[in-house]
Amino acid sequence: MPRLRRRQREEVAVAVMAIAGRMAEDAFQSLDSLLGARSLTPLLGPHLESMGSAGGEDDDQTWGRHGLVWLFPAIIHICNLSPRASPRWWVMRQTTGLWRDLIPTDDAENDHYIGLLRMRRSTFNRLLRKVGPLLEKQVTKFRLPFPPAKKLAYALHRWAHGGSHWHSSSAYGMGKTSGIRAVKEVADAIHATYPHAVGFGGLEDRHRRMQQFEALGFPNCWGCIDCTHVYVDKPRTKDGGDYCSGRNNRFSVVAQLVVDSELHVLDFCYGFPMTVGDARVLKNRSLYRQALKGSLFIDDPEDPFHAQRPSISGVPGGYLLGDGRYPNLPWLVIPFGQQPWLTRAMQRFDALHKIVRSCVERFFGVFKMRFQYFYRPHICDIATERLEFRACCIIHNLLQDWGDLPEADDKDSDSSCPEGPAPDVDRRVDGAPLEYMFGRERGQAVRDALCTEVLRLWELRRSQALHCAYKTAEGIIFGRFPHFCDDNIRRREASKSPHG
Repeated sequence: MPRLRRRQREEVAVAVMAIAGRMAEDAFQSLDSLLGARSLTPLLGPHLESMGSAGGEDDDQTWGRHGLVWLFPAIIHICNLSPRASPRWWVMRQTTGLWRDLIPTDDAENDHYIGLLRMRRSTFNRLLRKVGPLLEKQVTKFRLPFPPAKKLAYALHRWAHGGSHWHSSSAYGMGKTSGIRAVKEVADAIHATYPHAVGFGGLEDRHRRMQQFEALGFPNCWGCIDCTHVYVDKPRTKDGGDYCSGRNNRFSVVAQLVVDSELHVLDFCYGFPMTVGDARVLKNRSLYRQALKGSLFIDDPEDPFHAQRPSISGVPGGYLLGDGRYPNLPWLVIPFGQQPWLTRAMQRFDALHKIVRSCVERFFGVFKMRFQYFYRPHICDIATERLEFRACCIIHNLLQDWGDLPEADDKDSDSSCPEGPAPDVDRRVDGAPLEYMFGRERGQAVRDALCTEVLRLWELRRSQALHCAYKTAEGIIFGRFPHFCDDNIRRREASKSPHG
């Protein structure tokens, strides 16, 4: 409706007063006939009664006595004469629009939850039953605390879409400070509820994972490792030169992850500046030190599944698959790369290596599509964002296990790096490293032995596939041309006979 001018409002007010006056007059005449005129005196008050009795005629007396009280609220509302409420400048307006969209239960509820939270409502309720008790707060006399469902929904919405707290918190009926506190509480609650959701798992999980990679052509493989960049604004307390590269002039943080063929996160590291290379990130991690000490990638003598796995000559145990930016180690297999003396077997090994290692690239696509907070540039606090990144990795693994899959990376790295690693990197080393777990020559020997085994398995699968294809084609041809089948059988019998 268009906004009326002052003169137009006055004309509308006069018309409404005339209509309302006639309606009020009829209403009070009906009350007078039912209750009597004296019964309305206590309702109008003595001053309005005296004002109404000042008129000379009965019509004027009725109008002054009844119409004035009836028309006063209408006049105030139409002419906009009531004073406005004093604004609360220190409180942000909170509409709770998005939160109200998640409350109804109907046939379209999954569409709203997938669009806002990147998961179905049943998955959200399942996660809420586990995390909700840790998000509950005690009711005090100041105000009611936010319900756990609203906190969890806000944190998931922020991680799914990104943006600032100022724009998204009001949609859930929160202030900026309450939104920041809610996200941190949800991240801590997820860590406490699922402490072992991210990890290499037990002996049974490792054996199942090795079997999956063996089906892809790389037996005894533990996973694939690679890095991605999370673009952020310049950290306030950090040197901008460490977080910005001259290639794209964008600030970013390096995240290094180890994933399996089912896109589960097995290990991660988050927080190194952009200018730190992949190899340097690896060497400043606990994963590197545990591998050198033999805590990882070594066959456990108490493993009941050890006899079910193939033993590869020259390969001491398990290993990871990485690209050419990592060092060649006995537990980290990289491709041969661009070398002048590459053989055809090496080229075929690199092609198979690239196909299997593509699972980590698919993981980056799925993860950043599901949690676009780590895809779009944003203002970050490295310490707090590391907790949020771990929470998102846990949620990603849970969604992969529960079957809630989504419907529908930057590889550049600089060799230069700052003086030291991230401040919170654990540099403690317990025990001496094993000699056979490091060294470029040992890594190359392991890669050569693995190349021989991978190509042998590839040739075996290739011959089996050709044999199956030949049998299938033979059955189709003999089924359509039976006379050709009879002639072929006679030739085979004649060739086998001694007189043939």
